[in-house]
Amino acid sequence: MKTPALRKTKHRQQDDAVREEVIKRLLGLNEAFYQALAAPFALSRTNPQPGFRRILPYIPQSCERALDVGCGEGRFGRFLLSEYPEIRYVGVDFSANLLLKAAHSIPGAAFYQRDVSRSGSLEDLGLFDMIASMAVLQHIPARQNRVQLLEEMGRQLKLRGRLILSTWQFMDNARQRAKVVDWNAAGLAARDVECDDYLMTWQSGGFGLRYVAYIDQAEMQGLARDAGLEVVDMLRSDGREGDLNLYAILSN
Repeated sequence: MKTPALRKTKHRQQDDAVREEVIKRLLGLNEAFYQALAAPFALSRTNPQPGFRRILPYIPQSCERALDVGCGEGRFGRFLLSEYPEIRYVGVDFSANLLLKAAHSIPGAAFYQRDVSRSGSLEDLGLFDMIASMAVLQHIPARQNRVQLLEEMGRQLKLRGRLILSTWQFMDNARQRAKVVDWNAAGLAARDVECDDYLMTWQSGGFGLRYVAYIDQAEMQGLARDAGLEVVDMLRSDGREGDLNLYAILSN
């Protein structure tokens, strides 16, 4: 795995304006994907991941408020409230289509359309006992922006709160690696992006392209450290092999 230092060296080779334009294009790829394929994407997320149950012991016992960053169609929220119906649940996502589906499936919850790749997107929501962010960090372009989002989520945690993340371990899995395509399919080149950035295809209910960063255990530890957060535990779960996602439990 490339170290953060190597990433920073690579970044300095690009003009800041060029880098910002690349980031906008990567975000645009994912925005177009979820606008066009929100329905088949939501259908693929009807059942809770096995890993959701494995993280239950890490949820604070006196959890009153929970924030779901990048809640999508509400899969994690539905699971959480089935286990803890008294929790006041708040979901944020950039996709209006997915938020409508989430609001329909979780009546009484609060939802906000927010672009969490932008600084300050969470600061007016108050403090939470737990913040979850499932399969979201991997879609935030640029390592410094991922650190920024982690810092912001950490600031919204109450003292001794828990931040629970999942990231897709697609490069460890031959079936998922087969979905990686060359950056020229999106009009970009490998030199335009960071070392662990990938372009992935989606072919269920339509064809789409998504930007995904590969964040393994070592990189997650580095991101948490740089964001001033403590790693409580990490575990692998999900998928046919039982290890498709990395779950990281962090604290402030």
